[in-house]
Formats: sequence, C-alpha cells, structure tokens
Amino acid sequence: MRRSLPIVALSALALTLAGCVTTTPPTDSGMVPPPPPPPPVVEAPTGVLYTCQDGTTFRIAFSEKAATVTLKDGTKLHLPQQVAASGIWYSSGKHDFRGKGRDATWTVGKKMPTQCITD
Repeated sequence: MRRSLPIVALSALALTLAGCVTTTPPTDSGMVPPPPPPPPVVEAPTGVLYTCQDGTTFRIAFSEKAATVTLKDGTKLHLPQQVAASGIWYSSGKHDFRGKGRDATWTVGKKMPTQCITD
C-alpha cells in the first residue's frame, strides 16, 4: 500500500497540470488560423470646404470638365463645367456653383443664392 501512494500522488499531480495547458484549436487543415484582418482604411475628405451664410456646408472637388459637390449628408452631386466670363461656374441645372478666389455663390433650384467662403 505504501508503494502505491507515490504513484497515486504523481498521477493526481500530472492530471492537475494537464488541465492548465491551453492550445489554439487547429483548423481543418491542421494549421493555426490566421490573425484577423486590419481595420478598414477611412478615406480623408477631398475637395475644398465651403461654408455659406445660410448655414450650408459642402466640399467641392474640381476635375478638368466638372466638379463633384459632397453635401453634409454625404450626397454627391455632379456639376458639369460651364463657360464663365470671369471666375468659375459649374451647374447641373438644379445646383449652381459660381466662384472667384475664396468667394462663391451656391444656388439650389429656384431658391435665393447664398454667399459662401472657403479658408
């Protein structure tokens, strides 16, 4: 009986230690799963920010023959370039942007134009 006591004690110790081991479960192929993907990259806003007297704010990005206006709610408007006597003019018929230097005029439909400025 005295001989079996050390064997029982060692067996109990081995079972206790085995319960403390942690492993990463293998995938179907037997390999450890890959780490999670990195978080998505958030694009920086593009274009020139304008603030208008009526509280409207928008960004406008200019290309060779058109401009894209991004409104505060994320709506994007495509405005073809128009021939201007002075400064710049982009219009879709409903939305109209005219500017010279830092100053601009923004018109929506038949509403009164609002004066805008950029920094």
